[in-house]
Amino acid sequence: MDKIKEHYVKIAEECGSSKQSTMKDTNIRDLEVDKIIDILDTVKTYFTNPKILEVGCGNGYTAEQIIKKLNISQMTGVDYCKELVEIAKKRALNGIVFNVGDVLNLELEDSSFDIVFTERCLINLDSWEKQQKSLEEIRRVLKKDGVFIMVESFADSLENLNEARRVVGLDAIPQPFHNLFFEKEKFLRFIKEKFQDFSISHPESRLGDCENFLSSYYFGSKVLYPSIISGKKELEYNNKFVEFFKFMPSYGSYGYINMFVLKKIS
Repeated sequence: MDKIKEHYVKIAEECGSSKQSTMKDTNIRDLEVDKIIDILDTVKTYFTNPKILEVGCGNGYTAEQIIKKLNISQMTGVDYCKELVEIAKKRALNGIVFNVGDVLNLELEDSSFDIVFTERCLINLDSWEKQQKSLEEIRRVLKKDGVFIMVESFADSLENLNEARRVVGLDAIPQPFHNLFFEKEKFLRFIKEKFQDFSISHPESRLGDCENFLSSYYFGSKVLYPSIISGKKELEYNNKFVEFFKFMPSYGSYGYINMFVLKKIS
């Protein structure tokens, strides 16, 4: 078993159906899920009874929140880790099918989904070549003018965050061992002829600043908070101090988890 798959089998064992599966910081998870739901609520209005695919569905937590809050009748979730998929299936969600699947070879028909989304999935691929292939696969299964909602981590924002941490005497945050963050310029060059920013073709959608939606929270929780308590006590996840930044408008580019809302170019 490869080390990445082993990591997620362990997460399945330790976290079960918890929303902390794949993300210990519940504020980040809440902000991610809420943003995905908000964007889905807008984007789905451009389709009639849209078919939605979640690539990297994990334990099904995000899918369950979507079903609770939106009128979605056709949704599929796939994940490489069968242990997580089994947990997702136990949720028994109406209208949602969960299957084991590989983003490098999605066993799905061409042009079969209106909307595809990922939540920190493609960063688990260990090379840029594999990430490119995954983007091609996602584009393949999207229908004409389909939408890809991409929530993934980017190295340039991590560099900004670490530079801010350096200024206040904090060590740099490394990329997790099982992740390869996207390089934004390389990513944007690759998708240029394949996808278009959804807001360009649909300015009336008023999606706002999706890309850096976690910036303020990351600055508060990863720079300000640890600099204040440095040497005094251990860092705590999900405390009331950092929760404040969950409700702030997003400024700058310090959150390395970014969102792109992309329309397939035919």
